[in-house]
Amino acid sequence: MTVEEALLAAVGLVALVLLFLGLSEVLEGDARARLRARRRELRLREPRRAAPETAPARPPLARRPRSARVATEPMPVAEPEPRPPAAADDWRDGVAALLRAREFGEARRLIDPALRDGRAGSETVGALLDVCSSVVARDLRRLRRAVRRSAGDEAVLVASMETTRVLLESRPAAALPAQQRRRTARRLWRGQARLGLRRWRAGDFDAAVETLFQALSVPGIDERRGRVARELLVRTLEDMAGQSLELIPQLLGEGDRAAALEQAQRLLVHIRRARDEGVSPEDLAVAASRARQLLEHIEQAPVR
Repeated sequence: MTVEEALLAAVGLVALVLLFLGLSEVLEGDARARLRARRRELRLREPRRAAPETAPARPPLARRPRSARVATEPMPVAEPEPRPPAAADDWRDGVAALLRAREFGEARRLIDPALRDGRAGSETVGALLDVCSSVVARDLRRLRRAVRRSAGDEAVLVASMETTRVLLESRPAAALPAQQRRRTARRLWRGQARLGLRRWRAGDFDAAVETLFQALSVPGIDERRGRVARELLVRTLEDMAGQSLELIPQLLGEGDRAAALEQAQRLLVHIRRARDEGVSPEDLAVAASRARQLLEHIEQAPVR
């Protein structure tokens, strides 16, 4: 055997050994690779959630007795905001229609019991006050236009103002916004003051004094309007006393002492009431002096 053949044989032997070792490693590595791939697959999977613990299943026939059932409280349900029923809306709309039609007698027959029994809430009273306020303003304008034509009926304006006052002085009206009450009070005061002025100019002093007292007592009027009402009232009382000074001697001359005394006493009652309403004694000095003259004249007159 030559050297070359020996080398080739050695190389072949080494190649066989290496081939055997490599095949064995490959075979063993294939199993380990499969194991690593399996572990990697398990790690990549999403872990399953643990099932909640549950009570053991109850046998089909082992039911809980009715008396042993646990009572559960009902969930609180939010109550809807109260809304006025349709009947209340119809009632309010019907009364408002009567007010607009100047059917104040029929309207009062519905309003007065509702206020007395508490069936009319602040929302209803506020809506009716808005209607009354508009009606008073329109009736006052109509009366002023009628006065220029030497005509006009005060009854409608008086009835509308009386209804407005009843609503304004009611308990539900106290819950209304101050601006709404103030607006209604101003219109009511304007109607009372202008009507009192109209009656004073007509010489109907008794009616004028009563109307001006109502203007002075309108709730919520400011100081300026109160001062105007007081000045008109003082002027009316002075003219009423002057008229009585002319009328009482005539009554005494006719022997009607009772009528003369009644006239003087009515004037004194108005003066005392004006003082109670805040009119100063200085402002009432003229009317009070004339009232004293009336009493002295009646006392000095001979009895017939």
